[in-house]
Amino acid sequence: MAKSTTKKTRGALFFNSTKETFDLSEAELEILETCAKTLDEIDELQKSIDQEGLTVKGSTGQTRVHPAVSELRQHRLALGRLLAQLQLPDVDGEKLATPAQARSRQANLTRWANRG
Repeated sequence: MAKSTTKKTRGALFFNSTKETFDLSEAELEILETCAKTLDEIDELQKSIDQEGLTVKGSTGQTRVHPAVSELRQHRLALGRLLAQLQLPDVDGEKLATPAQARSRQANLTRWANRG
């Protein structure tokens, strides 16, 4: 997972620390590796935006949103889904709720609070 350079990427650091902390199955290791690659891609996309700005010149000279902005958003969403698939436990050893479970829990709390 680590690149050949001396400085480890954020993805490599995440992969190694997670692999050392948790006992993961082969399938979970595949998801973890994809998470790590996605983290590195996110960093590259962000670096591109930081260097070039949020807008670029279009083919006819018009100002348009940098194409990396949309890709960055998609990568962040994908990373969230991948991390939810891993279902890593929190510091108390409890499995973290998936986004759907968290939304459902919040909806139930709101529903029951309004009955009082």
